[in-house]
Amino acid sequence: MGAAQDRLDVIELIHRYAAMIDFKNYDEADRVFTKDAVANYESMRAYVGDDCEPKGAKAIGEWLRKYTGTRVSMHYMHNHVVELDGKRAKMRNYMHNTNSSIGGVYHTEAKRTKDGWRLHRLRLEERFIDADRVQNPHVPEVKA
Repeated sequence: MGAAQDRLDVIELIHRYAAMIDFKNYDEADRVFTKDAVANYESMRAYVGDDCEPKGAKAIGEWLRKYTGTRVSMHYMHNHVVELDGKRAKMRNYMHNTNSSIGGVYHTEAKRTKDGWRLHRLRLEERFIDADRVQNPHVPEVKA
């Protein structure tokens, strides 16, 4: 495979991730993440409390179901910057969820596996959120 195809495959992962959330296909997390992946949602701590770092593809899918399963979302992922290093890649991209008026940057690390590229690390750096436009809070009761 060439570098151009690898870049496209890595970019495809963040789009699969967004589609998994938007279409509520949480059982497809293993098509996006490695089995030992770690997702960091520290920037969303106000909404998820200390439950901000699910580990493993299945746990990440269940975490996303718990915090996004009851709300409508439409994620736009753009401005991808991919750095390839053999069987590993790093990517940074912008995210905008129009329904909740949330925007930020995803920082990801991917690995090439026997099943193709998969995300191994994901971190959301929330840049803005318009709390008045959030249709449903991520958590019914937010504890300060």
